[in-house]
Amino acid sequence: MKPAPVPANEAERLAGLVQLQVLDTASEEVFDLVTKVATIVMGTPIGLISLIDADRQWFKSRIGLDASETPRELAFCAHAILGTEPLVVSDSSTDPRFVDNPLATGAPHVRAYAGAPLIDKDGHAFGTLCAIDHQPRTWTPTQIEKLKALSRLVLLLLEQRKSMLDLHSLAASVAELTQNLSTSQSLLEEVTELAQVGGFRHDLKSDLTTYTTHAWMMAAAID
Repeated sequence: MKPAPVPANEAERLAGLVQLQVLDTASEEVFDLVTKVATIVMGTPIGLISLIDADRQWFKSRIGLDASETPRELAFCAHAILGTEPLVVSDSSTDPRFVDNPLATGAPHVRAYAGAPLIDKDGHAFGTLCAIDHQPRTWTPTQIEKLKALSRLVLLLLEQRKSMLDLHSLAASVAELTQNLSTSQSLLEEVTELAQVGGFRHDLKSDLTTYTTHAWMMAAAID
């Protein structure tokens, strides 16, 4: 077995993956629907949205597979993120990269694999949308093109999801700021009202009369 080499932009790739805020989140219907369509298009029993973390392969969506993650060193998808075009393996038993891979020789018995990388505008491949069969097989160019189109849809959905999270966070911050401003305004009004209470003081030496507010009342209001 030959583990995939680390991409040249690994640090930036992992940073971008973290920024998506998707790792270890619950399943979501929209992603499962795309994965299901991929299995129909590719005619396979297994379909996955796989994200390659630092030391694991984690599945945002999975059809036909119970595991939620696998070690990165075993992941076919770790090889797929090294390129910009789909990785297609018609028969893992004849491919030196995977012939003795435990995921091929044992469960889930990955014999045929096609994975289209999820690549953002900066060239970071976060993972793949992949289709897996237990038997050797080939796919038509049209099927591969459809898989690529679906992978682009997955990336758009991930980015849209991140944008929604950012909007929710911004809305919460605005609400908190508004509340703080309201509290500050109320306190200012109270202090201003109290500041109107004061007294006159006449200095016999200078023959000057001054008006002084009661600072202690203002301090008590602020506390």
